[in-house]
Amino acid sequence: MNATAVLAFDQEQWTIATRTGQRAYETQSWGVAEKNFQAALDQLKGASDAEKSQYLGDSLANLGMLYGGRGQFAKAESFLEKSLKVREYVLGAHDKTTIANQVKLCQLYLNSGKQAKAMPIVDKLTDYGEAQSRELVEITNSFAKLQSFYDKHKKLDKVAKSLRETEEVTLKEAKEQCQDVAILLDGMGTSIKDINNAHARHQTERLYKSALALRQRTLSPEHAALASSLENLGKLYLAEGKVTKAEPLLRNSYEISAKTLGPDRGETLIRLESLAQVLTSAGKLGEAEGLYRKILDVNKGGSPKGSRSQAEMCANLAALLVKEGRFGEAVPYYGRALKIQEGINGPQHASLANLLDSYAYALSKSNRGAEAKKLSARAKSIRG
Repeated sequence: MNATAVLAFDQEQWTIATRTGQRAYETQSWGVAEKNFQAALDQLKGASDAEKSQYLGDSLANLGMLYGGRGQFAKAESFLEKSLKVREYVLGAHDKTTIANQVKLCQLYLNSGKQAKAMPIVDKLTDYGEAQSRELVEITNSFAKLQSFYDKHKKLDKVAKSLRETEEVTLKEAKEQCQDVAILLDGMGTSIKDINNAHARHQTERLYKSALALRQRTLSPEHAALASSLENLGKLYLAEGKVTKAEPLLRNSYEISAKTLGPDRGETLIRLESLAQVLTSAGKLGEAEGLYRKILDVNKGGSPKGSRSQAEMCANLAALLVKEGRFGEAVPYYGRALKIQEGINGPQHASLANLLDSYAYALSKSNRGAEAKKLSARAKSIRG
């Protein structure tokens, strides 16, 4: 009897241990988190099959995330793989909790250099995202067809009323699921976008497009989350040199952000800079110049030392002016960018070499050859 009492599952104790572990994890108190997550898992040794199915996936995933955060990839992999199997069995392969587990496991594989294990999961997630978008359309259309039928058969008004209630509950749940999945798809796309092979680039595009489609079908046209998806896909196209595809996406992203978050918010200014970059690539230099100056004007009240993003914007504006042959105007912006970067990284950092070369070129074209030679020599010295 005593042994049975010791081993019996205590749901309250499991909850306390789990929440204590989660709070410790958030503050990076790894030892406390591990102790409590393990205590929660140990509680399940005396649980019934029904109780295990309800709680086991969470306990395994918590330990997996903990070990992943500590860089103990082998232990993390084992726990996340087990939690995924539990969730697929209990919740099904298409539940959003299962999908989130897949994303975490895939990101763990990527962080530990196991692309061969990660990409099959990426492929499944990509297919799933596109299926979710199609399914939402099918659900919406099915209810619309049924409603059309009942509109023609008034004696079925009671059934029509029940249908409307069912439609409201169903679409609410479906849209919430789609919005959660869109976040996961965007995150997965960002995790693989820098993998240098054609398949990864193709899947990144599909993930971003699916996330955007899900948000467009479930959110208002000016919702802030749309700006994020538009930005992700637009930046991907810009990096690939697909300027005509990138420009409308980045412009729309900025416009939504300016309306919903405000024109001076950090996220909005980053999106404005992306728009300026794509306009520069498209040869629309006058409009791009105006946007860069607008961003720099907004940032005038920031830190006197400047920020990395300010340095990049000064350099980008200078490069644009050089393209237009306005070398003298470009020089002070290169000077400002250099001063900020030196303040952040020091005077001999490797990242300064290209900036020094660009600055030297603008000086040489402005008949300031002696200054240009000094900067070129400095860039050469940094490169060794």
